[in-house]
Amino acid sequence: MSGNSNKEINAAYVASWKEKNPKLLELETDGKYLKYKNEKLDISNIYMQDVLINPNTFNDIPYMEVQDLFMIIKLHVYAIHVKEKQLQEKVRRLKEYEPRSIG
Repeated sequence: MSGNSNKEINAAYVASWKEKNPKLLELETDGKYLKYKNEKLDISNIYMQDVLINPNTFNDIPYMEVQDLFMIIKLHVYAIHVKEKQLQEKVRRLKEYEPRSIG
């Protein structure tokens, strides 16, 4: 999936949520960043639909407070970042310890 396509999908999700819940109108996005008050999150490397994997979150979108949804997305972004760092570290260690051919 190209970056532009993901940006459009993320922006469409946020727009859809805002239509379902007027409390979310304070969220702003261009698909790359999600803004709420003075905070700005880079959402370009996540898939917003993954936030909805949790059925409670999915079902609560129409009733959720904006600060709660922003915090859920912020935690999701952070979790993805941590997973990527862990994967990079694992790959680095595997490369460091893989058997080298002698010859």
